[in-house]
Amino acid sequence: MMRNLSMAACLLLGACLHLAPSPDHRLVTAKPKLMSADYRGDLDELARLREEMLPLADDPALGYLAHYWAGFASWRIAINGANQGMSIPDLIANLEKAAANFETSIRLKEDFADGYAAAAGVNGWLGAFEMRNNPAETPERIKKFWSLLARATELEPDNPRVLWVKAVPLLVLPPDKGGNLNGAIELYRRMDEVSQAESDAGSPLPDWGKPEALMSLAFAHLQQSDLASASAEAQAALRLQPEWSYVRDVLVPQIEAAQSK
Repeated sequence: MMRNLSMAACLLLGACLHLAPSPDHRLVTAKPKLMSADYRGDLDELARLREEMLPLADDPALGYLAHYWAGFASWRIAINGANQGMSIPDLIANLEKAAANFETSIRLKEDFADGYAAAAGVNGWLGAFEMRNNPAETPERIKKFWSLLARATELEPDNPRVLWVKAVPLLVLPPDKGGNLNGAIELYRRMDEVSQAESDAGSPLPDWGKPEALMSLAFAHLQQSDLASASAEAQAALRLQPEWSYVRDVLVPQIEAAQSK
């Protein structure tokens, strides 16, 4: 009787081990959930999914992607939080978490262009906060931004996520500091050209980009008062991601308000 119970337990354990989802499957499953939570601006869901990534961080083959997606969740909590009135200390805390994850990701995989681009993006934002406190000095974070971005560009110059981060200083800096709105628009156009229309549902790798390119074009054209282009691009972004709360609830109303003047 005991022998039969032991055999049954072994069979049950074997079945459970066989059915346990692999790290690859768990990352593939998490990716669209993370992307959806980002587009919907669901900070709680992003935080929950971030925690789901942490047990995968020690996987020898895919740990770098677990760190990337955990960092992505923190990054997107900050981006969406900025549009939802998040406090500066909370923004910084989430960006610091993101930076730590992205930097671990590229330490684990030194040729991962997406990791370098994302790390550049969050370090640049953190550097901008630091410059408010001491505008006379260039923070180490800003120096790190340029170094990480240079490596990302060296690895994959036409990667849509690399292009997206590369456009940021052109978009946000004044002309005397290197800003160039037309230059940013050219990068966003290239990003749109090289981005796939739909995410690969079977891959755990980052492949977002086309909706972000269209949103960024709409925002940049709004700054130029090219409202026809801005409206068309915002609507194109919404056709790809109808639940994108920032585009639907913030950007489109801004464009419409400018059109009504």
